[in-house]
Amino acid sequence: MTGPRTLELLRRPPSRKAVVRMTPKGPSPVDLESAAPASSRRSLIGALGAVGLAGAAALSIGRPASAAPTSPTQDDKTLLRQAMELELTAEALYREAINAGLSDVAGELAVVFAENHVSYADKIAGAGGFSANTRNEDVFEQLQSTFATSDADAFAEAAAGLENTATATHTALLVEYESVKAKTLTASIIVVEARMATVLADLQGITSLDDIFEPNTEALELTGGAAS
Repeated sequence: MTGPRTLELLRRPPSRKAVVRMTPKGPSPVDLESAAPASSRRSLIGALGAVGLAGAAALSIGRPASAAPTSPTQDDKTLLRQAMELELTAEALYREAINAGLSDVAGELAVVFAENHVSYADKIAGAGGFSANTRNEDVFEQLQSTFATSDADAFAEAAAGLENTATATHTALLVEYESVKAKTLTASIIVVEARMATVLADLQGITSLDDIFEPNTEALELTGGAAS
């Protein structure tokens, strides 16, 4: 699952203080209901399987999709900036592991995932009309020491927690966005970051579908207090 083909697939990415809780647990994906509102990873993935990214975005809008603005609103841009800062934080954390000497498959994953996160930061910034040049220092400082390791097992645990938390955070933001563009971009990010978490679970030796598809992680409450 963590061979070269997986790495190649994952190379293609299509204010409140943060509190991080990262303990995976959770139900099987076989009973997904595509009609459920896209307010959780399970319901979102079910929606994506049935109708694709645009449909999933429409499902999370409280009014008809045709009535929603196409481009991000000012409120969307505020949230998008916070999401962008989280992506740059994730990229910086993976760089900590790389700089600490992480090698082999874990090291390759760190490089690919760092590239994915910086690419998403650029895409989010482009959608919001601002520069991708700041990260969330609160989150970075909380997690820096856990990522500054060359131990593959420690890295996999920390990174899986990060990806599950990022997925939960983007899922929470998805229902707050007003525009179709912000929702569709966010849905695409959620799908890939959930896959990244699955690869990291495999690296840890986790095989339970409950743990993989319904981790017990909470969305971050993000503030605009990030620094460059």
